[in-house]
Amino acid sequence: MRSKKNLLQKIDLNLLVAFDVLMTERSVTQAGRVLGITQAAMSNTLKRLRQTFGDPLFTKHGHSMVPTAQAIKLSEPIVSALNHAQLILKREQFIPASADRLFRVAISDCISSSLVPSLLSRLRAIAPNIRLEMVEPEGTKHEKLLERGEADLLISWFQWVAPGKLYLHRLFEMQCVCLARSGNPHVGEKLTLEGFLAADHIQFFPPQLKTTPVDEALLQQGRFRKVVCSFSNSSIIPHLIANSDLLTVLPDRHAHYLAQGTNLQVHSLPLDVMPLRIAMAWHARSEDSPPERWLRSVILDLFADTQSER
Repeated sequence: MRSKKNLLQKIDLNLLVAFDVLMTERSVTQAGRVLGITQAAMSNTLKRLRQTFGDPLFTKHGHSMVPTAQAIKLSEPIVSALNHAQLILKREQFIPASADRLFRVAISDCISSSLVPSLLSRLRAIAPNIRLEMVEPEGTKHEKLLERGEADLLISWFQWVAPGKLYLHRLFEMQCVCLARSGNPHVGEKLTLEGFLAADHIQFFPPQLKTTPVDEALLQQGRFRKVVCSFSNSSIIPHLIANSDLLTVLPDRHAHYLAQGTNLQVHSLPLDVMPLRIAMAWHARSEDSPPERWLRSVILDLFADTQSER
């Protein structure tokens, strides 16, 4: 078998760049200007291209050049090869401390409180020019955000991920807990199932889930809680709970975050509820991209630090 390396040694890879420019400009003169060489040098480059591929590649037609069938056939693989080469060069040049880059992260609001404060602090220390745009995903087809390139990373409940389409790394689990104001009459020294069911509830129902874990657990016992209002975002819920006898159920990390410096108290639930499994997902095209790989490693390190402190 003939060595691929021997074939490459016989070709000036700069010719591929010149070919791509000629396909775009369809003019020797204009292609020379783009590449910063004279018309004579560009004509010589075209001659070498024709010798390399054994084809005229371009024919004169008025003031323009028309690619031959062979040139059109070569165009797509050459462009692909150049794009891969650029990716390799960018990979070598990515230095977090000096990189100027915007990352878009799709993350649910009740998860962001567990990640964003520490992530911002870490980035400001090791990569001060890195910027984040945090997007709250909507609906259940979150993989579309990654497929369309609208987010670089998605952090959410792992149940929605379609196998085979995305890369996935599980981060942690969150237990469901009850949030109530201090002195809520439905909560004594310990929250009981009777007190829990006697109260009116604010339901946190993120669109990523088909049902909430606590309502599913109650349904298995043939019980229901009285939900007077439901929200897909948790931002207003603490205010409603702090000023009423209402109860709500939230993921534990988020509930403790919201209760800081308030009259809110976090209580264990009086029944067994499945935990919420949180995962990080990304599209296959960013699996080997150095900036995205670096961001994922920073996030994994942050959660590893958090777990070791718990």
